[in-house]
Amino acid sequence: MNTPGRLFCCLLVVLAIAACDSVDLTIAVAPGQPGTLDVANADDTTWTDARLTVEVVESDNSATPCAERTITIWRPGETVSIPSCGRKIRLVLNTGGQTSRFTYVNGRLFRVFGRKEVPVAS
Repeated sequence: MNTPGRLFCCLLVVLAIAACDSVDLTIAVAPGQPGTLDVANADDTTWTDARLTVEVVESDNSATPCAERTITIWRPGETVSIPSCGRKIRLVLNTGGQTSRFTYVNGRLFRVFGRKEVPVAS
């Protein structure tokens, strides 16, 4: 294989690794006070220095930042209130070097893998 071909293969491997999200991080989302949603740590482990980013998903599938929360210690079952920014929102959770992406629309939570959205069991 020539050098450009090897470089291209290495680039594909790096992109594939970067696109992988953690399936170890799980959240639960429920309606909160009017105009808010309650996001809970649905794992059996305590997360430290967790960052939850909330974005509004527009009709062209672009996203606009809405809110960001940093939770120093997030224990299982604990909830964080976030604004219900729009009809469809994207939630990105970062903690412990792991990232998980979710979409919340019409009262349902989906885990995002690349472009695919998979329903999260209630």
